[in-house]
Amino acid sequence: MGYATLGILTIVVQKLMDDFASIGTISPQLLVLFTVFLTLREGQMVGMEAGFVAGFFDDLLVTHFLGFTSFVAVIAAFVAGFFYKEGEVEIVARNLNYAWISAIALIVSGILVIPIVAAGELNYFYVFLKFTVGTTIYTSLLAMIVVFVIGRRRRYV
Repeated sequence: MGYATLGILTIVVQKLMDDFASIGTISPQLLVLFTVFLTLREGQMVGMEAGFVAGFFDDLLVTHFLGFTSFVAVIAAFVAGFFYKEGEVEIVARNLNYAWISAIALIVSGILVIPIVAAGELNYFYVFLKFTVGTTIYTSLLAMIVVFVIGRRRRYV
């Protein structure tokens, strides 16, 4: 399965999960998981480019402004790129590094988009707890499922 197909599938599943798997206003960020996965496999620049393109197509399907998801995905790829090691792709899948790297990327991107998400809200800490922490925990749990299910069957994630 090519990365483009995986990216399209991620966007479709993300839209389905937004409707059916959301807990209140919190839904998992599968696009960030895809971007981190690709970044850890192919490097920082490839991840950032794929995150921008996938985020742009995701933004076309939602009601918020164009470029928001692209920004989040590019920041996540940028952060995950610092953990990229060309010869150690297999090691990422064998332990929970993928989930931790995804969580770190989500926290950093969440902090950077707080001024956008919290438009009109005076309590940034509340917005941080509600959106960034909640989304990070939910998405990291899904990343652990990726590690346990897919990572055990293959030699890499």
